[in-house]
Amino acid sequence: MAIQRVLQILQDTDATDQNLAALELHKGLSQAGCEVRTLALGPGRTGQLAQSVPVISPSRRSVAAYTQLRTEQRWADAVILQGARAAQVAALLPRTVPTAISLWSEPAEFEAGKRVSWRLAKSFRSGAQLVVHQAAALQIVDRAFAGYRSDSTASAQSASVTQPQPRQPSGVHLIHTGIESLQQTAPSSAATSQATARRRAAKQALGLNPSTMTIRELVPQTVTKSRTRTPFTVNVRQAAITAGLNFIDGRSVPAVEEELLLAGSDLVVDMSCGDGPSVELLHAMQSGAVAITLDLPAINDLIEDHLTGRTLPADASLDSGLVAVLGELASNSSRCSELAATGGRRVEAEYALWQIQARWLECLGAGLA
Repeated sequence: MAIQRVLQILQDTDATDQNLAALELHKGLSQAGCEVRTLALGPGRTGQLAQSVPVISPSRRSVAAYTQLRTEQRWADAVILQGARAAQVAALLPRTVPTAISLWSEPAEFEAGKRVSWRLAKSFRSGAQLVVHQAAALQIVDRAFAGYRSDSTASAQSASVTQPQPRQPSGVHLIHTGIESLQQTAPSSAATSQATARRRAAKQALGLNPSTMTIRELVPQTVTKSRTRTPFTVNVRQAAITAGLNFIDGRSVPAVEEELLLAGSDLVVDMSCGDGPSVELLHAMQSGAVAITLDLPAINDLIEDHLTGRTLPADASLDSGLVAVLGELASNSSRCSELAATGGRRVEAEYALWQIQARWLECLGAGLA
């Protein structure tokens, strides 16, 4: 039976990286011919997505969240639960259709010692598929759920110990965040000249020196407090001044059109990538910006230092490290162009939405077996 109707449940309407990625997935599944409903269990603290994501109850902890979710589930051929908190509510319902649980910040919590909740374990034992978005999380989640596999799954795994190990643990899937592909043009001097002209025009529109390299700091629209992760801070503005670059503060330009920011940015700095790359970072790289991130396992699928971007060691001085990287890139524009090109190709090759939605449908289809 083909999956035609997909219900996607968010915890709330805040513009978290996970929720923004979920909206991209909604778009991809729709393009694949599925009818998709994306709903939130309750309102968020900031509610930036309230205009585009309907809320089904006053609170995810309310009885209404449970009863309305039960009603919505009857409509669907498959269900995607964005995060453990959404899965907690869904675990109270009988699982009647293929279900996948998208784990975003949870792997870091498991690695820090947090135990799997009984409701999440119940969903997994009943056949729900788990989805992580970076390779480093695969084994973490596999270990966390090792004691909760159904007897049939455990038997199948023990019977195959002499065979080559599968790339992914049973019931756990690696599916990157997906974004829509750009219209690609063959590299040529004319295309390069047009891209350069667009970038200069965007900088002028932003009130910046069009001849100077521009760096933009990416900041999450909604900051999720986590007790398991140490926040990393770096003074990007001061580093840009020291290196003689234009600076765009992600906190102070919310009204500027996204297309203008993408076109005007030569470099982007993202220090909040502990759960993997955000949609915003992927869009920036896709548009030709060089990404500078922390050297963390969660980002290593996307950023390889000196190949698809630059990374800063998390155990060293971030401020001095960033100044050094900016100075290096500012003095070598051809190297900067190479990094931008290889980073853009990595995004197109491994994060293209048409591929990602197909993997999600495969994952949900595993629940039909």
